[in-house]
Amino acid sequence: QQAAAMERRQRKQFSHVGLAAAAFMLLTLAAQVVVMVLVELLNSLLGDFIDFYGFSGRMLMSSLPMYLVAFPVVAGLFKLVPKCGSPQKEQWGFWKFASFFVIAVGIGLAGNILGRLVGLLQPSGPDSAELDQLIRNSSLWVNLLTTVIMAPVVEELFFRKLVMDRLLGYGQKTAIIISGIMFGNFSQFFYAFGIGILWAYVYAKTGKVRYTIGFHMLFNLLGGVVTVELSKGAQGLAEGPWMIRQIESILGVDMGWLVTAFSSIMILAYLFFMLACLIAAITLIIMYRRQITFLPGQWPLRKGRAFQTVFLNVGMIGYFVICCGLFILNW
Repeated sequence: QQAAAMERRQRKQFSHVGLAAAAFMLLTLAAQVVVMVLVELLNSLLGDFIDFYGFSGRMLMSSLPMYLVAFPVVAGLFKLVPKCGSPQKEQWGFWKFASFFVIAVGIGLAGNILGRLVGLLQPSGPDSAELDQLIRNSSLWVNLLTTVIMAPVVEELFFRKLVMDRLLGYGQKTAIIISGIMFGNFSQFFYAFGIGILWAYVYAKTGKVRYTIGFHMLFNLLGGVVTVELSKGAQGLAEGPWMIRQIESILGVDMGWLVTAFSSIMILAYLFFMLACLIAAITLIIMYRRQITFLPGQWPLRKGRAFQTVFLNVGMIGYFVICCGLFILNW
């Protein structure tokens, strides 16, 4: 009877976390719709004076409602769900952090390749392809604001801090896996799941969400800004830096070939860097494998009942149903 009562409390906790995550998805969608209606109204009043539906405008209308509206509301909702357990307070040195970032890059590349092989990642995922197009065509400053600053802060606070603080009491492994699954999505599951698992482990061990935010920012800076700008430069789609433009104006010659050549060389160097990180990640995981441990938590899940407890409840079922619905709508 005590075990059954504990299982009911655990299932209720997972359900509340799922309901809060479902509310985050629905509020984001609702806020985006409201913003689009207001933008359309403003645009009609201004006589199409501002191109709100350009790539940068669409990027902002997609991101800001999630980060500035939905997240603050859901963060308040999470306060109604009691915390359960707490992360450890391990002290990590620079080289361990550097090793885990290399592992993150390697996992990202491996997940990207695996996702493409099974048809779940870009370019077959419609929402992922749309996001890729927006990032590639938005301005540099919009990408920096949304991809490098706002997305890492909000996503790490949500999937690591808010979610895991309410699940760590049931065991680090359980909290880490759930954080990774919820962080992943249908079009980028292998990629996001692997990265989410690693960053959830970092948070569970150090208790410092700022570390995972820093990882996330650097990761997005490399993959979502630097490579995009280099790709634009290699294709001749980006303006050269200020110094190159000044030299062009003084000499009266076109030096676009220099930007194209430099960007192409840097892209090639980045590809070699990614491959090196993949090899290094495999090596580091083998080296660290015996140091990877998981505390059981104060209230571990019953053996043979983990799946039913975690996923077969109203909140989690609702969350994944909403995720499926949004994926279908984006198709």
